[in-house]
This record gives sequence, structure tokens and C-alpha cells, in this order.
Amino acid sequence: MSGRVVAGHGSALSALAPNEAGRVIEALAKAGIGVVTLPAANLFLQGRDAQRLAPRGLTRVGDLLAAGVPVAAASDNIQDPFIPTGNGDLLEIARWTLLAGQLDPNDLRPAFEMVSAVPAGLMGLESDWGIRKGARADLLIADAASVEDLVAGGAVQRQTLIGGRMVASTILARDTEGR
Repeated sequence: MSGRVVAGHGSALSALAPNEAGRVIEALAKAGIGVVTLPAANLFLQGRDAQRLAPRGLTRVGDLLAAGVPVAAASDNIQDPFIPTGNGDLLEIARWTLLAGQLDPNDLRPAFEMVSAVPAGLMGLESDWGIRKGARADLLIADAASVEDLVAGGAVQRQTLIGGRMVASTILARDTEGR
């Protein structure tokens, strides 16, 4: 089952002592188990009753990455009883993961990969993912200088295509006179 098992949330790792968490992380890496962190849910739900210094509730993202465990970031709830906010924007989730996971400021690209390439790999889509001839056209087209800039600040102008059909856009359509 190596490479075919993924654990969701993994927030219990953040409650373990560092040496105990290290043993679990090492075992995850050795077993080829991936982890999906869900920062919106964990930030909203974990530690709600703490009287001081409420825990973030997020799994040990940096430690997992350092150990070579594939870590994806996602959101399993959007505007429901578990999370009252959200819109499914994975770039927002990448930012939350970077911030709440206390990753290094230079980890903007890995944060992007946690919402793009890593989930594709965990789902076994490596050969059917990415931009290539014949690929399914599920993509985000964004006006950003780099992936790092896209994660850091977003893109005012962007379009989302699913199966080659535009489903969302922040680009205003031009009128009939080209304006």
C-alpha cells in the first residue's frame, strides 16, 4: 500500500511531544504515506476552548516536508457548520498553509505545489497532470510574474477552466466596441 495511503488533517501530530511526533513522521515517510493538511478547518475548530495560547491545530507541515512526506493542502468544508467562510480558492489555502504552518518565507513555491502537483501525485495522476498536448483543460490562468508572486499576493485577473470551459473569471468582458 506504499504510496497509496493518505491521511487527512493529521492535527494530532501537533499535540505530540517533538520526539514522539518525529517517530510518527519517520514512520509515515518510511511507509510512503502522504498527508493532507486542512488549515481552514483546523484553524477554525482546534483549540476553540483554550483559555490561553490556543493551538493552531495544524499538523506539523514543516517537519513532514523535511522528512520527505508528501503534504497536500486542501479545504474539506466551505461555508458550512464547520467553516463559515471560504470559496474553494486553493491559492488562499496555500497562503493559509504557509502562514499557519509557520513555513519559511521562501516556501511560496512549495505552498503552491501543496495545492497542485502534490495532490495530483497523491491521487495517482502524475502521468495525467500538467500542461501538455491532450491533457484535460482544468486550469487556472492568472496574471502573475511567478508562482511565488501568485501565492504571495494573488492575481487580480484570473480565469478558471474546467474541461476547457471557463467557469470563473475576474476579467471583464470587452464591449462590442473593444473597450
